[in-house]
Amino acid sequence: MSENPLPEEDRAWLGQVRQQWQRQLRSRREGEPSLLGQLASVGVLGWVVVVPTLLGIALGRWLDAQLRTGITFTGALLLLGLLLGGWAAWRWIHRP
Repeated sequence: MSENPLPEEDRAWLGQVRQQWQRQLRSRREGEPSLLGQLASVGVLGWVVVVPTLLGIALGRWLDAQLRTGITFTGALLLLGLLLGGWAAWRWIHRP
């Protein structure tokens, strides 16, 4: 009989515990990042949000000028760029 004695929920939970333990060991081994490293992380995080937002504004302004639609595309693409940048920042923070 090759049946696994643990239910699926318990195996998932044990996997999460193992991953957290490995992160903790890596943190102890590598130590706390320097102040310069932390500032660099904040800078990268800012650019990850700002670049898609500015690209959305630029594309929206161009579309509005071509189609003479006021600020319709600018507003929509500003929001889309901000959401995309926020999602990318969230993924960057929560990377394994």
